[in-house]
Amino acid sequence: MQINPIRLDEQITHIALVGRMDMAGLQGNDIKFSGYLAARRKPSIVDLSELEFIASLGLGLFFSAANTLKRHQVKIVLLQPREMVEKAIRTVGLDQAVAITHSMDEALRILGLAA
Repeated sequence: MQINPIRLDEQITHIALVGRMDMAGLQGNDIKFSGYLAARRKPSIVDLSELEFIASLGLGLFFSAANTLKRHQVKIVLLQPREMVEKAIRTVGLDQAVAITHSMDEALRILGLAA
């Protein structure tokens, strides 16, 4: 898996995940993922449009990041997940802790950053 930073500033963290979020894909990327989201403590958008697969380990990382951000009153939005990835997210109930949208405008609105 690749983690591509899109926008990292004082207002927002916006990253894109590419590939497979499984044990092999996360090797070495779990700390990087947490660093981008939990450590920065900024409203966050995670673009999942190029994420092909997410395993339970990846779902756990999202839960952890969401809980950390929630403690700091910061939101995270998952943007444009593929059907299979979105189904996995909804099956484990992650959508109850993290917003999912297929629109950048909606993601920014959810985060309170809409123009």
